[in-house]
Amino acid sequence: MNVLYLWDADYPWDVRVEKICESLAAHGHVVHIAARNLARRPDYERLRDLHIHRLSPRGGNRLNYALSFPAFFNPFWTRLINRVIRDQCIDLVIVRDLPMSIAGIRAARRQGIPVVFDMAEDYVSMVWNVWRHRRIRPLNLLVRNPYLAKAVERYALPRVDHTLVVIEEALDVVRRGGGALERTTIVSNTPRLEELGHIPSLGGELITRMRQRFSIVYAGGIRLERGLMLVLEALERVVTEIPDVLFVAIGSGNALAQLEQATRNKGLQEHVVWLGWAEHGEMLGYIRAARVAIIPNVVSGHTNTTIPNKIFDYMALGVPVVASNAIPMKRIVDETGCGLTFQSGDPADLARALTSVRACSIDYGSNGARAVRDKYHWGVDEQRLLGVVERLGTAAS
Repeated sequence: MNVLYLWDADYPWDVRVEKICESLAAHGHVVHIAARNLARRPDYERLRDLHIHRLSPRGGNRLNYALSFPAFFNPFWTRLINRVIRDQCIDLVIVRDLPMSIAGIRAARRQGIPVVFDMAEDYVSMVWNVWRHRRIRPLNLLVRNPYLAKAVERYALPRVDHTLVVIEEALDVVRRGGGALERTTIVSNTPRLEELGHIPSLGGELITRMRQRFSIVYAGGIRLERGLMLVLEALERVVTEIPDVLFVAIGSGNALAQLEQATRNKGLQEHVVWLGWAEHGEMLGYIRAARVAIIPNVVSGHTNTTIPNKIFDYMALGVPVVASNAIPMKRIVDETGCGLTFQSGDPADLARALTSVRACSIDYGSNGARAVRDKYHWGVDEQRLLGVVERLGTAAS
């Protein structure tokens, strides 16, 4: 089949887009990606087996941002999608998340081809999190409005031919939005086992410090809803019991300056490293050097209906996991014995979990690595994905 994956951001890079599209290409499908173009890359580019079609950049950076904003009524997006479907004889459209869902559905329906909704997260709950934790700008009333997002969700879910979700708990989102559970498949954010043998071997002063001290690693967005202020509050307690504790945060985000100031205010400069953004392979190298890996996300409707990639990355690398008690994370941690959970929002309980992992004789890391080898790896989810595409292709023919 000729498949179009509709992605509302720049490509490269996104780990889920890459895994889905490369898996389809490896099994004989011709895969095209329609993407945004804030980085002003070529309008067309072939990356290995993937064909990337980008919006043409227009004007300066601010104008280009506005004109390429992912909205179903944006004529530049409509023109790009229709052109790729027509010129590449597309047989199936996969649209990622809500912002472009209506555009993808309408374009596919005009050509009489099936459309799959890749619901990588509960977008409505995510937008509520934005309103709860960040300063609301006037533009958010239009582009990140949870009430409008809910209306789009109720339009899209009943009209797609199939929905992909990342975790069992997201099935409730599909049901509440009017989607059909019999046309929904779990394709989770699990790692590719073959990639684990190609993680770069890192050196340098930070890696040495991480190996010599009780190092705690976090990988992801540096934003307040990720619970990182809570981590600093917990570290104030942990350092009294574990004087050599070292927290390393890998990533970038809008809360970095605030968190760096809080680190100084609490006198934790010798115990905290805000490393910044790192390439995926490099990030895995830092994770592998840590004693514990944490997911301190604030529990919300969003975190209760999705699962972060990093829990499986942590497990795959044999690093014990400490995670907040969001429903999917607690279920997986308890099921696999890969670590401990703590009460979201409670720094004392987070400190308790971190010190308990250090003191406990249970091999949490080996438990997590075994669970990934046996169950939580991309080979399992890839087969579910391929089954969906095969059934839709058979039905369309």
